[in-house]
This record gives sequence, C-alpha cells and structure tokens, in this order.
Amino acid sequence: MPNTDSTMNKRMSIVALTWPIFIEILLRTALNTSDVFMLSGYSDKAVSAVGVIGQISFFLIIVSSMISSGTGILIAQYNGSSRQQDAAYVGVASIALSIVLGIALSLIALLGAEYFLPLYKLEAQVEQYGHEYLVISGAMTFNLTIGIVLATILRSHGYSRSPMIINLIAGAINVLGNYIALYQPFRLPVYGVEGVAIATVTSQVIATLMLWVVLKQKSIDLPLNQYRQIPSTIYSKIIKIGGMNAGEVLSYNMAQMAIVYFVVQMGTSSLAAFTYAQNIARVAFAFSLALGQATQIQTGYYVGKGWADNILVMVQKYFVVGFIASTTLMMIIYAFRFDLIDLFTSEPEIVVITASLLTGSIFLEAGRVFNLIFISALKAAGDIKFPVQMGILSMWGIGVGFSYLFGVHWGYGVLGAWMAIALDEWFRGVIMARRWRKKGWVKFTL
Repeated sequence: MPNTDSTMNKRMSIVALTWPIFIEILLRTALNTSDVFMLSGYSDKAVSAVGVIGQISFFLIIVSSMISSGTGILIAQYNGSSRQQDAAYVGVASIALSIVLGIALSLIALLGAEYFLPLYKLEAQVEQYGHEYLVISGAMTFNLTIGIVLATILRSHGYSRSPMIINLIAGAINVLGNYIALYQPFRLPVYGVEGVAIATVTSQVIATLMLWVVLKQKSIDLPLNQYRQIPSTIYSKIIKIGGMNAGEVLSYNMAQMAIVYFVVQMGTSSLAAFTYAQNIARVAFAFSLALGQATQIQTGYYVGKGWADNILVMVQKYFVVGFIASTTLMMIIYAFRFDLIDLFTSEPEIVVITASLLTGSIFLEAGRVFNLIFISALKAAGDIKFPVQMGILSMWGIGVGFSYLFGVHWGYGVLGAWMAIALDEWFRGVIMARRWRKKGWVKFTL
C-alpha cells in the first residue's frame, strides 16, 4: 500500500474526505427540505413553484460548477504529482473564471424569469411565485458561483471540514430567515416566497465571505497578484475539463427539466407530489453522493501519485458501501413514508401519489449509486468524454423518451415518469461500472 504518513495523504483518506461532505450534504438537503416544509404551510402552489424553479436553479448551479469541477480534478492530480505551483495557478485562474461566468449566469437567470418560465404554462399563481423566487435568487448566482469554487479549492487540498462548518452556520441563518418570512414573529408581515428567496440569498452571501476568510487562513498557496503570469494553458485546461465534466450533469438537468414539463401537464397535484418525493428521497442517496465526491478527490490524487491499481479496487469497494447504505436508507423511508409525507401535506391525492413515488424510489436510488461513484471516479481520472456521450444518449433516449411514453402516452402519470428516470440510472450505471473495471481510464490521466 502507498505511504500514508504525510499530512496530505492523511487529509486525502476516504474517511477524512467523506464525513464532512456527508454532513454538509445532509445539511443542504435539510435546508432544501425545510424550504419546502415551511412553504407547504404557506401554500401548495408555492411548493409547486419552487419545484419548477429548483430545476432551473440546479441548471445554473451545474453551469457554475463547470469551473469548480475542472478545478477540483486538476488540483487533486497536481498535488498528487507534486506540482504545487501548477495547483496554485489553477486556484487563482478558477477564481477569475468564476467571477466572469457568475455575472453571465446572473443575467441569464433574470432573462429566464421573464422569458423561459412562461414556457412551462403554469397556473397564474404558481407562475407568479416562481417569478418572484427566480428573480431574487437568480440575480445572485454570481455569488454562488464564486462560493462553489472557493469550497472546491479547500476540499481539493483536503480541507473538507471547513465548508461543512460554514454551511452549517449559513444553514441556520437560512432557516431563521424563512421563519421570519413566513411565521410572523414579532407581528412582522408575511413576506412569502420573496422572503424565503431573500433568506436563501443572504445565507449564501455570508457563506461565500466566510469561505474566503478561511481560505486565507489555511496554508494554501493562492498568489492572486500573479494572475497575469498564469499560463493560458491553465485556463484552457480548467474550461476543457470542466466543460466536459459539467456537460454530463448539465444534460441530466436539462433532461429533468423536460420531464418536469411532462409532469406539469399532469396537474398541480402531480407536480407537488414529484417535488415532495424528490426532497424526501434525497436523504437516501446523501451518503453515496458524499462518497462519490470524496472518491473524485481521492481518485485524482491517487492517479497523480501513480497509484492506479490501488484506486481501481478501492472505488469498487466504495460502490458496495454506497449501494448498501442508499438501499437501506430508502427501505427505512419506505417504511415510514406516510408519516414523512404528513409532515408536508394532508391533501389525499398528493399523499397517494407521493407514496407511490417513494415506493418506486427503492429501485431508482439503488441505480443512482452506480453513477454517483463510478462517474465521479472516471471524471477524476480524466475519462470525461465517454460519460458525457453515454449520458446524453441514455438521459434523453431512456429518461425523457420513456417518461413521455410511460407518463403521457400510455397514461401511467407521474409514476411512469419516475420509473423512466430509474431505468436511465440503471442503464448508465451498469455501463460506467464496466468501464471502470476495464481500466481504460488510465490513458486519460495527466
């Protein structure tokens, strides 16, 4: 086994990387769920609006992550191969790129609120709520883009606890803001969806400022005054790797937006159930998502070190752990599904539909683990083009195509669309697992 005595090697252990990311993801899941939970007491139509906006917001986050994904892979591999100067240049270049991209995305979000949101043909009240939320949250996308890059730099150097703590603080601020916006403490007026959006944005700004302060305190070389000396190849590598890396996730999100469009046609109850089920089921794959992100960091580092044979076996073990954890959690959620749904809504039709979706999630979430682990490892090793190509084929050919066939054409409704998503996850996942085992990714490393 490789030597793990150095400080960097210890920070790059899978346990040291995973548990802070896991807690952070649970926190973010809880915050997203708290938004839905608090809004459910305000209006089911507001929940439906946030469900649609969630797809658009996630689209913006994925494009934002284009810079951070390239950054994480490059820094991990450069640290592994002892190219600290290049790793420092990557950090500076990524911050510069995140500022430019973030401003562009903020403008796109504002335009989307005016011209893209009406394409969903939502009920008037639902569309109004969605417009209010997207204008406020979308305008501050540039802050979110910068924050994502700063957190990635910290994690890629093995400091995964700091983003966790910062997000814990920001999360508490978000919940407090939601409470003020919706529950009239001190006889304040109800600010509704706009108040929830302002609370979310405020917590994100505070998180970005805190990430910057922590980054300056850590022993991470980040020579911002040398930005003019950074070779253009560094910028091009970040954009190339990040662009391909984000392409697979971007395709997935666009496919999800198309599926949500089908669900919207099925009625507000189906859309609300779809939103509730997504939020409840997120808990089941939170650990696997954290494990996948940690796997990506460790794989990049190990590949840089030349420890390909070690990481080949380790990633397969991580998959088994993630598969067992995700399936077990989903079975627990299934057992208490009606108790969990009652926390959000008591509408009989929505309860029945949500319960059926959570039943189908046992199959869906088991398949998702393949992609969370193996695609993360493939990307970290530099094998990015194949997952993107296969992802586009499967997401649209199976995910979107069968969502229309099952859900709309054959009349199985939102459950049919849910099962189409599951088929896509399994199809892609099995192919990615096979590609990892064949070790063809070795030729793509830096």
